[in-house]
Amino acid sequence: MGWWLVSADTLAESRFVVSPLAEATASLLTLEKASARNPAERAWLDTHLPAYRAHLADDPVTALLLKAARGRGWIADFLTPAPSGEGDAVFEEEVARVRATPPETAHADI
Repeated sequence: MGWWLVSADTLAESRFVVSPLAEATASLLTLEKASARNPAERAWLDTHLPAYRAHLADDPVTALLLKAARGRGWIADFLTPAPSGEGDAVFEEEVARVRATPPETAHADI
């Protein structure tokens, strides 16, 4: 979590949109770190972490992609495109935007 200081003008010109893809990405990061910040997150991890680890063990290519995309302190930009801001973001549309990323852009981001 970060701390941002913005002016009233900047805030007035801003839009806030929930991104289902960003939420899924945050969930993957939580699974990858395997550490909970609160009891509810611990319960969620206890439920989902075994299946996540089993999936990665069965699919080493995905495991490597997730490791590369996660970086050390950032996430590859193409994996979390900003929502369009035109109404509610739809997961499938966000994933389609990721899949439409030119290979050279994805390679540069990773």
